[in-house]
Amino acid sequence: MTSEPPFFVVARVVGRDGAFELWKQRLVRLCEVSATEPLGNTYYWGQDLNGEPDTLWGLEGYSHAVGFFIGHPSSQVFKEEMALVDSDKLLRHEQGLASKDYDLKHYDQVGGYLTREDDEGKDGKDSFVVVMHFWESCQCDKGGCGSRVRGHDSELRCVQGSLGPKLGYTSVIDVELIIGGDLVEKTEVHRSKAFNGHIDK
Repeated sequence: MTSEPPFFVVARVVGRDGAFELWKQRLVRLCEVSATEPLGNTYYWGQDLNGEPDTLWGLEGYSHAVGFFIGHPSSQVFKEEMALVDSDKLLRHEQGLASKDYDLKHYDQVGGYLTREDDEGKDGKDSFVVVMHFWESCQCDKGGCGSRVRGHDSELRCVQGSLGPKLGYTSVIDVELIIGGDLVEKTEVHRSKAFNGHIDK
């Protein structure tokens, strides 16, 4: 039986104006619950640094995809905190778990790492976090572009991890993984500053 890759959800939560401090309160108990989940290993939340201070960025990680659907979403704490989110109208456009203000993207981890043992600040709760999204070009969806993007992703990690940002890294970013390049038709870079949670518990 083959093992499944770790499963991650990158969450963007769009809050109404002035909602950030209340969001921080809501996430205290949710992070405490997530730390006890048997399939969960990451539950990390930060404040947007790209001009939307009431928008949150989260990273939820599980040893198996089923972990996303059990645990804290079915807990009493989750239900209580989400009821408070709705009653305080913390989302920008519409309330409720079906709101478009919850934007979730799902990924399998096929390589790399989230934290390093030699990182003295890996458990810090004031880290700066960057999420980079790449959309594969529709023009090459039959030509194995997904494999090429994953291959470059591995190359980026290898170059970053062993050599630093040298020529190989620069050439991939500047030539391949840019809008209008052979592989990617759209990119997004989102920055945030973490305020609660844990990575690789």
